[in-house]
Amino acid sequence: MYIVQIASECAPVIKAGGLGDVVYGLSRELENSGHCVEVILPKYDCMRYDHIWGLHEAYRDLAVPWYGGEILCDVLCGWVHGQLCFFIEPRSQDNFFNRGCYYGCNDDNMRFAFFSKAALEFLLRSNKRPRCDSLS
Repeated sequence: MYIVQIASECAPVIKAGGLGDVVYGLSRELENSGHCVEVILPKYDCMRYDHIWGLHEAYRDLAVPWYGGEILCDVLCGWVHGQLCFFIEPRSQDNFFNRGCYYGCNDDNMRFAFFSKAALEFLLRSNKRPRCDSLS
């Protein structure tokens, strides 16, 4: 089965709390069970780049509709301890993920709404089709 996790954290590259551990651990267990798993994350300026191998551009100029216009993003790809991860990097004056922190900004709701929209747009434009039903 092809599975994509869209999350704001994945340990050890992005870890503020337990979510990062859960996303990483779940993706590893799913892969160990024979599934193909990818993770889509924001590209924070303060994430642990020393835990990413082979970081390279996977998609350029991803146009994400936003408030009657669009924001262009680049999507980078790399391996985090064997886990394939994609990192969404918006090119916006809003600096959604270039703030030196993961959470705690007054506009977190907008930052992560944009990230969710960008991740779904990336899936659509890159023709990725993860399974949509339950794992049971």
